[in-house]
Amino acid sequence: MIPRNKVTLKSIAADLGITHTSVSNAFNNPAKVSTKLKEKILSYAKSVGYHGPNPAAKSLRTGLCGSIGIIFNDQLSYAFSDPHDIEFLRGVSTVCEEEGSNLVLVPLKHSDLQDFEAIDAMVDGYILNAPYKNNITTQRALAKGLPTVVVDFDSPEHISILTNDTEMMCQITEHLLALGHKKIAIITFPVHENSHELFTLSRSLDSDNYVVNQRLKGCQQAIKHCDIEMDSVLVQETSNNEHGGAEATKILLALNPNITALVCLSDSLAFGAMSECLRQKLAIPEHISITGFDDTQPKSTHMTFPALTTVKQNAFEKGRKAAEALLKREVKQDQKINKRINIEARMIIRGSTDKTRKL
Repeated sequence: MIPRNKVTLKSIAADLGITHTSVSNAFNNPAKVSTKLKEKILSYAKSVGYHGPNPAAKSLRTGLCGSIGIIFNDQLSYAFSDPHDIEFLRGVSTVCEEEGSNLVLVPLKHSDLQDFEAIDAMVDGYILNAPYKNNITTQRALAKGLPTVVVDFDSPEHISILTNDTEMMCQITEHLLALGHKKIAIITFPVHENSHELFTLSRSLDSDNYVVNQRLKGCQQAIKHCDIEMDSVLVQETSNNEHGGAEATKILLALNPNITALVCLSDSLAFGAMSECLRQKLAIPEHISITGFDDTQPKSTHMTFPALTTVKQNAFEKGRKAAEALLKREVKQDQKINKRINIEARMIIRGSTDKTRKL
């Protein structure tokens, strides 16, 4: 081996008698080389004190940073505590590992200036995960003109990963109606960012958030085909967590103690609603039926909840499809590309609704 002052990808390739591309892939696209060859390359590189290409040099040479930004609609801690978002990020990271890419997490809700400036981090593109359309971070990301994939978001010019939210919420509301429920209320996460209003289902759905809009639309579709007035169905906005679900339930039951069914737009809200109903000694489902959306597990451990009637959606697959669309460069300006990728969900009927009192 000829001594060298500077170890490079090319010098490693020459020393090992393999192609420069193989060495480059071992560092930048590990899925493209065999495990045995990758281990051989990385072991040799370590022995000669080489720890990978210089990120700044790579960026200047290729115009790529090797990172993607994920924008989601809450504070940073939410991404690591919400079961749905955890699965979503796991799906994204699986593809990133295959493609040798890194993640930059960008929350819509900023606790300080540093969080806000995360949008200016060097990335090759964005995945927008159910953000609020009018949020400044959302707008700044879209204005950058980088390759972008949107998830649960209305943006026709980009590839969209979408669930059949409207159909599923219509089905779950029809399920409650078929059980004879007429005194129904709805608990939702905010229609507009940070809003916590009480309104009725008759309100026009001009939502800033695609998911809220589509799910409430499904409730409307089910209600309009029965003899229940839209004005009689109360809708309470709240934070998308168990505490928010409990607080919303307390408000709704104080306004109308005769409510017999709560339609919750997420499982987190539903589990909060359950805890408040049980605190008020309202048996589920004998006194009140409760539904959710996501098919996740409760964080609360101090109460035993009935199994939740909900909508099972595949958050992992959402994340994986979004990352594949972005990193495999399906976002090229090609009119032949299908810009809508559907992830089908399904309703699961469980114990929180399968028995009711005489209504």
